[in-house]
Order: sequence, then structure tokens, then C-alpha cells
Amino acid sequence: MANGTIAFDTLSTSGQITGTAKSVDTDYLVSGSAKAWINYPGAATSINDSLNISSLGDDGGGEYTYNYSNNFNNDDYSTTFGTKERSGGADFLTGKTNGSYSTSAQEIRCWDYAGSLGDPVHASSTLHGDLA
Repeated sequence: MANGTIAFDTLSTSGQITGTAKSVDTDYLVSGSAKAWINYPGAATSINDSLNISSLGDDGGGEYTYNYSNNFNNDDYSTTFGTKERSGGADFLTGKTNGSYSTSAQEIRCWDYAGSLGDPVHASSTLHGDLA
């Protein structure tokens, strides 16, 4: 069986769902789509669901490391975080990078309003950028 290449500049739909035909430039899909995302419970190394994440490390007390299946081209990608309250319902948590970005992994810290590290009930992250 031979493998081949399909090349096109625009994706189009006949609008069978909405009744209105739509199209999108493939450059938008390549540049505008998330290249990695993760959804995970806090205080665990299990992953509920993900794209381009090979593993999740629990580095202790609100610190995590996401390892990418496919590296980013450089460390200038964008990250968006989301967390749900700390276990037990106390203190809202937010995530931020721990130090500099890496092309192969992202280190995250989750903080509460008092400035303490803590594990959220649920956390997620979406990453946009160019893959290597």
C-alpha cells in the first residue's frame, strides 16, 4: 500500500448541520489551534484527558510538570491555566509557570490567596505555539 500526501489551502463544509456552508483557511488551523492541553485532578499524576502530553509529574505540594509528547519549536509559546479550589473547598487556587518555559516540558505551581502552594481539586492548561 502506498502512502501519499493531500495538500489544500482551505477546508470547506456544505453546511449540513447549520444549513450554511463554511470554510476556513488551513493556515488558521495550523497557527490557531492548541498544540497541547491537559486536564487532571490535583494531588495526582493521573491525567483525565490530554493532547500532546506524555506524562504528568506531581512535584509535591501544588507543583506539577507536564512533559510533551512532541516538543515545541521554541520556548515562546503561550500557556493558559485553570484550577478549581483546593481539596476541602478552602481557598481558590491559580496556576503559573515555575521559572522559564522549556521546549519539552512545563512546570506549574498552584497558589492560594494567602500565597501558599496547594493542590487543586482539578486543574487544566492549554498551550499554543509552533511544534518542532
